[in-house]
Formats: sequence, C-alpha cells, structure tokens
Amino acid sequence: MRKIRGFTLVELLVVIGIIALLISILLPSLANARRSSNSVKCLSNLRQIGTAFVMYANENKGTWPVAVHAAYAGPPKNDVERRWPDMVAPYVSSKQQFKYDDLEEIRANSVVWGCPEWIKNDAGSATLADRVRVGYGMQYYPNYFEPGGGKASNLAYITSPTSGRYFKQVEWKNPSDRGLIADSITHIIGTPATFGPNSPMMPFDYGPYTTTAIPAGTFYVDASRHLKPNVTKTQAYNSKGLNMLFCDGHAASVSVREAWNAIHNPAGGDQTTP
Repeated sequence: MRKIRGFTLVELLVVIGIIALLISILLPSLANARRSSNSVKCLSNLRQIGTAFVMYANENKGTWPVAVHAAYAGPPKNDVERRWPDMVAPYVSSKQQFKYDDLEEIRANSVVWGCPEWIKNDAGSATLADRVRVGYGMQYYPNYFEPGGGKASNLAYITSPTSGRYFKQVEWKNPSDRGLIADSITHIIGTPATFGPNSPMMPFDYGPYTTTAIPAGTFYVDASRHLKPNVTKTQAYNSKGLNMLFCDGHAASVSVREAWNAIHNPAGGDQTTP
C-alpha cells in the first residue's frame, strides 16, 4: 500500500505565514473600500436632505428652515425650540411632527442620520446632546459675511424676535458654491470670520462627540470623518475628508479649506489666512 505523506511543520508554518501576509495586504484595501462606500452613501443622503429643504420651501412660502429657532418669552412668544433636523424630518419620514429632542425613533432609518461613518455617542440617547446631534450640521450665514451684513438679523439662527430670521431659498445666493449642510460634530456649523492652516482653533483634534468643551471660534466641521484613521491635523486640513451639501442640491467631498470658503465666501476664491 502507498504511504500517505502529511504536511510537515515547516510547510504548515509557511502556509500560515502566506495567509497572514495576504490578510495584512488586503485589510487596508477593504477598509478603504468600506470608507469609500460609506462616503458615497453619505453623499446620497445629503442630496435627499437637500430635496427635503426644497419641499419645506414649497410649503412655507419659499423659505428654508433655520438652523435653530429658539424658545423665548417674546413678544411674540415662542414656546417650543425648533431645529433644522426636526423641520425637515417630515419630508424624510412618515411621521409628520417632531420636536428637536424627540427624533430618536427615526434615527435608525432616516437620512437625517444618514452618514454611516458618524459614530453615535456611547452614552446612548440618555443625554440631550446625543439626541439633538445628528452627525450633520447646518451653517447659518446666508449673507452675514457679505459687506455690511455682519449683524444678528442676518443669521438663519433665531434667538429672539429681533435676532435672526427665516430666509427665502433665493436669498442663499451663489447656490452651486455655497455650502449648506456638512459632516459636523454638532447640529450647527459655527464659522469663524478668519481661518487658516495655522489657526489654533481647528476642529480635527476631536471626533463627532467631544468630551471637552468646544472653544469659541471653532469651525464645527468633522474634518476627517471619511479619511483613514489617525490622520494628522495637517493632512486633514487639505484632504477631502468631509461631505457637504450645497444650496443648489448637489453634494461633494471637500477639504476643510474648501468647506470654510463655501460658507464664508462662496464663489469668492480662497480667502483663508496663511
């Protein structure tokens, strides 16, 4: 009878080594593919949010949602605070009425929380911050940075009857260049008047949910959301690591520099400081 020869220990170790080498080569490629796929899904969901803004305008005399409409004593009195996610939620969900802090029920199946790369706070929905931060933020400067526009009444952020207002869709000028919604660490995108690569207040030292206070003047975008892990601050500044919805309805991946210019001076070229 013919004797059957098995694997030697050396041969087995060689095979294991080859498999381990192949895995080490393939895993980064698979991770990159996953990030790319999630970025595409995020862009698609941003476009759907853009459609929701248009649908809102069609039912509200041509005006778009504001980033925040705070509750205040008045006059006139406003009892319930509203924010842009609950304003557009009826157009992306079967439910028609929401408050800004009771959106949990559509979190799992709504494009308002549509970025697969956004990681929800480990604290769950127990905290108010987690319930109102949806992974996307709205900028609220329709014409604030234009000459003579730097006053509270020119913000799409209402804190009193005389501070902020609703803007018509056509007032968001240069729509193909003006950013509206983007990957963000908060529900809004606060934007400093000056910004550049050497600014001490850059947003990518922390993730979508930071455990530390956010300094005044920070640019509230989530700069490295779609980049590889452990990307440096300098790399993130010039890489297209976040997605942005523009006022004409298209969405694109942009860098921090491009995002700031799209809010601060759309169609005005690069105005960041050195």
